[in-house]
This record gives sequence, structure tokens and C-alpha cells, in this order.
Amino acid sequence: MTRARVAIVGPVFPYRSGVAYCTTRLAEELGADVISFSRQYPTRFYPGGASDVDATLPRANAAFILDLINPLTWIRAGWRLRKYDHVIFVLYIWVWVLPTRVMMALLDWDTRVILQCHNVGDKEPAWWKRLMTNLVLRRADSLVAHARSEAADAWKRSRGKHVIKTFLPVHELGGDVPSREEARQKLGITAKHVALFFGHMRPFKGLDIALRAWAELKSDVLLLAAGEAWWNLADEYCALASENVRLEFRYIPDAEIASYFAACDVVIAPYRAEAQSGVALTAFHFARPVIATRVGGLPEIIDDRNGMLIEPENPHDLARAVDEFFTTRDRASMERHAAESARRYSWAEYAKVFERLVDR
Repeated sequence: MTRARVAIVGPVFPYRSGVAYCTTRLAEELGADVISFSRQYPTRFYPGGASDVDATLPRANAAFILDLINPLTWIRAGWRLRKYDHVIFVLYIWVWVLPTRVMMALLDWDTRVILQCHNVGDKEPAWWKRLMTNLVLRRADSLVAHARSEAADAWKRSRGKHVIKTFLPVHELGGDVPSREEARQKLGITAKHVALFFGHMRPFKGLDIALRAWAELKSDVLLLAAGEAWWNLADEYCALASENVRLEFRYIPDAEIASYFAACDVVIAPYRAEAQSGVALTAFHFARPVIATRVGGLPEIIDDRNGMLIEPENPHDLARAVDEFFTTRDRASMERHAAESARRYSWAEYAKVFERLVDR
């Protein structure tokens, strides 16, 4: 039987972000061709730092031809995609829904369209973003979502299209894992207990909630917050920081990720909203429990064995959970269950979801 021709459209390495990592890995698992970006968006509009590219990452095998502000590249990519039997579009940010819809319109009539939905909605919602995204959702033949709430939203907004709810696979980032002691020595950490807040410090991630919680802690725990501050939020975070807080406002390259996760005892994710968390799945890869809010798909991967769930927008509940984690919880057992979770959410099983769609 002739092998189906499959292409993926989305960000891959060396672009930063968990989405780029996921696209790179999925393409490897499926043996798919990739069309990616020559420019994901103009640098001056990138609110997390000077660039959205990590020069230390290996360049994925892809055609880097799409430019957000050049519609001719969307059209050329659309025509290029006509030779494929299945095209997987990565849905993750509203700015790319119009180019995606243009490419979809140029596909051959019998090309099957699959949407890999990292975010069905937008973290900073607006009615016009929703309207534009709906046009993409309704053109797809199948949609893959990573949380029950996302799957329900995708089904409703796509007007009953075929929606598959599955897990987001573990993020195997950072290379070799050092011991806790080696990692702390490398980072210059002398504290006995460490909690990590990692990644882009966007408003919905709730770093301000964590900083308010740390002022209420009864335990002696260092909060290590590492990542790029979104727009001009660094000053706000500095003003909220109390003792036992270390803020590192910079992009953490892949080569350093292992040190940060290995150095901590627990990862915190006090998010206001989230479809699914690459940070939590990275924590599982490093056998670290996660304290997270009951939002989006987080309760689907975090339970009382591999972490703790708290109420959103509640610094008091976060402070209580952190104190409880370091004083009464069996942390060694939670680390073992976090490692088991990493094995459960494997890339091999995740790729089978798309393989079945392609076989259909």
C-alpha cells in the first residue's frame, strides 16, 4: 500500500517554545515534511525578549518559507501543500490563523486537514480573535485537543467536526540530568528547599500570585523564577518579591533547562488559564512534582500522587500547599509518581493518534 504523504505546518527548532519542540518531535515520529517560518512574527512585536529563535538549538529539517507579513509566502506554501494527502496545521496563536486559513483554501479538494490544537482559545481573548479562529476550526476534517475543556470548545466552535481528546506528551528537554546537588551548585543555590516557576512570565501564568503567596509562607523555601518577563512586567514582579525569591528575567536555553528542574524540589504553576502545560510535563520528565491550579487540562495530568491542585487566583491556597508539601508530604513518593507520569505520556503513544488519522 502506498504510504500517505503527510506535511505539518508550524514552528520547529530553532524557534523557541514548547510548541516548536512538539512540532519537531511529531514530525520525527511521523516522518512528515514540515513547512515552517522564515519569520514567525516581527521582532518588535515579540514581547518576551529580543528574538524568538534559540541559536543553540539544532535546526530542524523543514522548509522555512512562511513570513507573517508577506501574504505571497502563504499562497506559495498553500500551493506547495497541494501534493500532500494529509496536512497537519498547528493551532497555537491567533496571529497565524489568517495565514492558515489562506493555505487551507488553496489545498486540493481531497486533502485531509488535521488541526493540532495547542490552544483553541486565546490567553488574551477578543471577539475578533475568536471569529478568525472559528474559520480555521470549521475547515478542518479532524481536530486533536489536549484537554477535555479544549475538546469541548473545539467541537462546539467547529460545529461538530471530528474531535479527538488526547494527552500532550512529555517534554524531554534539557539533555543529561544532573543530581540535585550538582544542579544547585551550578546555579549557586544554597537553600535547602527550592520551588521553581519556569518559562515565559505572561500575565496568565500567575507569577504575581506566587510572589504574593511567598510573603505568607511559613516554610523556608526559595522561589526560583526563571524566564522572560512579558512586555514590561519585570518591574511589577520585582516590587512584589519578598525574601527567599530569586528572579531571573532571561530566556533559559535548552542547554540550561536540566539544571533548573534538577535543582528544584517542586515546580509551581499557579496559572489563571491554560489548555495544557508543557512546563508541568517537563517537570515530570525530571521526576519533579507539580503544584498547579485547577484550570484547563491541568487536573487531567496532576493528582495527589504526582503533585497538588489548588484554587486559581488564590495566593493563600498556594502558600498553604507549598507549606504542606515541604512539611507533611512524602516527597520521594511524589517524585516517583511524577516519573511514572512521564512514561505514561509518551511520544510513541501520542504519535499513534495521528497515525490512525492518517490511516483513515
